[in-house]
Amino acid sequence: MVRIGLLLDNLKIKRWQNEIINYIKSHPNLELTTFIINANKPKYVVPGSFFYRASQVLDRKIFPVKKDVFKEISLEKNEKDLPIYYIEGEEKRFSYRVAIKDIERIKDLDLDIMIRFGFGILRGGILDAAKNGVWSLHHGDNRINRGGPPAFWEVANREDVTGITLQKLSEELDGGKVIKRSFIKTNTTSFYRNKNEAFWAGIELFNLALDELSRGILKYEVEKSSFQFYCHPLYKDPDNSTSVKILLLFWSRRILEVAKEKFSFPQWYILYKFKKDSFLEKNIFRYKTLYPPKGYDWADPFIIKENQRFYLFFEEIKIGTGNGHISLFQFDEKGTLLNERPVEVLNEEYHLSYPFIFKEDSNYYMLPESADANELWLYKSEEFPERWKKYQKIFSNKQIYDASLYFHEGYWYLFGTEKLSEGGNRDQYLHLYYSKELDSENWVSHPLNPLSLDVRGARPAGKIFKENGRLLRPTQIGAPKYGYGIQINEIKQLSTTEFIEEKLSDILPKWDKDLLAAHTLNFEEGFTVIDAQGKIKK
Repeated sequence: MVRIGLLLDNLKIKRWQNEIINYIKSHPNLELTTFIINANKPKYVVPGSFFYRASQVLDRKIFPVKKDVFKEISLEKNEKDLPIYYIEGEEKRFSYRVAIKDIERIKDLDLDIMIRFGFGILRGGILDAAKNGVWSLHHGDNRINRGGPPAFWEVANREDVTGITLQKLSEELDGGKVIKRSFIKTNTTSFYRNKNEAFWAGIELFNLALDELSRGILKYEVEKSSFQFYCHPLYKDPDNSTSVKILLLFWSRRILEVAKEKFSFPQWYILYKFKKDSFLEKNIFRYKTLYPPKGYDWADPFIIKENQRFYLFFEEIKIGTGNGHISLFQFDEKGTLLNERPVEVLNEEYHLSYPFIFKEDSNYYMLPESADANELWLYKSEEFPERWKKYQKIFSNKQIYDASLYFHEGYWYLFGTEKLSEGGNRDQYLHLYYSKELDSENWVSHPLNPLSLDVRGARPAGKIFKENGRLLRPTQIGAPKYGYGIQINEIKQLSTTEFIEEKLSDILPKWDKDLLAAHTLNFEEGFTVIDAQGKIKK
């Protein structure tokens, strides 16, 4: 049992802190043993500049959030039976040192870890008073962002991603030993929304680390080099003049974005290229295009060959409806399009996309994404290519995005991303499951799940394939926008106990000036397909 103590300023906390407390209470191997509360009255309260505070209030009112992690919650009634220790210390402007007598009291509690939800910047012996030290979240990538405010400067500087760092505190500001690190897409439309999303990611990061600690498998992040300098600013709340500049730049950019939307709209379409040498075409500018009619998106293309014909399955959706279906184009053996209008082949009452199609033992199967239905079904073809029926339920009560299968050394492996919380990101956490049988509902979760915590290169973007002896997995680059590009990862190790992959290359939407994104790549016997999102004039 992992014994945990909380460092608090008082018994009024925010929802994000309460989410972590609830996780601890629900976990069979975690025990919340005590509250350790700061008995000192705060000496140094720095409210921030007027324009900074005013801009944040304005942002929050204009861009509200549904799942607000900053809602205040009182622990006084819910935790009245838990021991409370009030401790004192020496508070300075930028640090807090707990009194020696109170450090000894805390050591007598025999805690495995302490979680810092208050007290400011801690220094001294308190950092070693628990077996595994004091854990704390920094809502920024501490390699390039130290200080504060949390998740603010990423929006101000228009950075693609916002980092979240869980660390074991040390004397160095935001420079403790990194336990885990994750990355979300920066929400550049709102400072408050980006902050809210970053704190949800922090909840998930904390809970993952606590679970791994309880199972004895927690490994600290390994830096590429121990000889590293921090050469970025020590960020702080912006003063009045800086706040005004940031506010003017932010709103001028937002107004320009809204104005541009009046003259164009984003639309997904499909590109394809046939080569006689039976391998994929790597020069995207050579591809032909298939444009949908106005008001529709065509995306997630998958290609397969049967009886000297190529069959292109893809997601078709009327923009604004939210419910996509699977449609089909056919090509002859030379890559010539045979039907100018697509044929609808699979439709449900809920949204379908990403028609992962494959052949096994002379049968055709399809594994379309159906996360909106909270389940995942494997379909089997009754009459290829147009008639399909539900064959095997893979998951119930689970939302899994862009599920992709690969058979390797006697096991079927299923890759997909999942949300870890109600306010979490669907593109960030890669999960892997395995089974001896394809038609099974008993898929085993890989012990290293989630395999990735980075929105760049987690979510599947097409079939896994081999090239020159290398096993390659197309993945989505989920920043600076959803489905921005495709990252090709090389799988180095894949088994029921191990998984290692490394970035090999990427495909970015730069071959045309009006491109916004590209997020699916597939090929079969010289026929390559990719999708792209472009700006279409109204």
